[in-house]
Amino acid sequence: MPDAVVASLARTRVWVSVAFALQGLMLALVLTNLPGLKERTGIGESEVSLVVLTVLLFAAAGTLLAGWIAPRRGSAAVLVPAFALQAAALLLLMIDLPFVALFPVFAILGLGVGFGDAGIGMQGLTVQRAYGRSLINSFFAFQTGAAIAGALIVAAIAGLDLSFEIGFLIAAVIALAALPGLMRGLARDPEQGLPESTKRPLPWRTLTLFGLVIAIVYIGDGVVSTWSSVYLEDTLLAAAVVVPLGYAAYQGAVLLARLFGDRIVGAVGRVAVITTAVLLATAGLVLAAAASAPWVAVAGFAITGLGLGVIVPITFAAAGDVAPDQVDEIVSRLNLFNYVGVVIGSALTGVIADATNWHVALLVPAALILGILTVSRTFKERALAA
Repeated sequence: MPDAVVASLARTRVWVSVAFALQGLMLALVLTNLPGLKERTGIGESEVSLVVLTVLLFAAAGTLLAGWIAPRRGSAAVLVPAFALQAAALLLLMIDLPFVALFPVFAILGLGVGFGDAGIGMQGLTVQRAYGRSLINSFFAFQTGAAIAGALIVAAIAGLDLSFEIGFLIAAVIALAALPGLMRGLARDPEQGLPESTKRPLPWRTLTLFGLVIAIVYIGDGVVSTWSSVYLEDTLLAAAVVVPLGYAAYQGAVLLARLFGDRIVGAVGRVAVITTAVLLATAGLVLAAAASAPWVAVAGFAITGLGLGVIVPITFAAAGDVAPDQVDEIVSRLNLFNYVGVVIGSALTGVIADATNWHVALLVPAALILGILTVSRTFKERALAA
């Protein structure tokens, strides 16, 4: 490969990494500032749930719209407005708006999130295909690392006793500053501008299997992200300093798994990695559910993160290999399963816990995750043609 092409690919890889990081940072700053918005507007938990649902619904609409735009104009044409929309929403959230006025703002945010989720996936798989080896886990690592950084920024702002809205300003400024570079630095999609008549029908059965895997992973992720602190505090009677450690251990393990995931995939293959990841995630949730001491549950959540961290990136990569000339459409549709999993994991788990107990509520996603083993052979590598 000529040096100029290698250098161009390297620059593109950097900007795609920036896009993944921006997506993680901006959403993290919104989610971790929901308590501040709740206090400022005087709303309750039900109203917060409605706001989050608004974001998810418009994100789903955004990812479908991205799947229509990207094959025609490229996923770069989706990502630039994605971050412009999210930055605009964050700037609007700095204003002390009444509760009703939050819905159009969160609709704008959701549309941007949907564009962003679709766009980064499309760009990540395009660059991976150009390199001819697994890179997708490293891209997701940037997203996870930036999300952790966003949470730390919010914590620092709170520690300095500053207005929580400053976090929105920081994220918006970073995103707007990155837009010129993203306009120039992102990849051109191989399928961009191809006539519809040249495209084969999408393999819906295989893609549905991959979509269900993604939904199950996000159910598990939603359980740990939303409920681990509640479980540690209410069931295991953990001290206040220990309560957030379940989520922190989980996210740290997810980041670790994604940092090394590509190397491991290159060494042993996707099927072996998926099988091991499923067993780790299942064992972690079972350990957390069986825990009688908080530190055991924290360890269980960390093990869960080691497993779940690599499954979604590898699933997107495997799905992209099924129809490499239609990656944009595939990514946009798979993202819908992401949002379904988040809703189920965050909401239904609480219902199960109320009807039974938290031990049972943690075992349900463990059983679902274990079921991924039945389709593990579907992840077998196909040639990544450049």
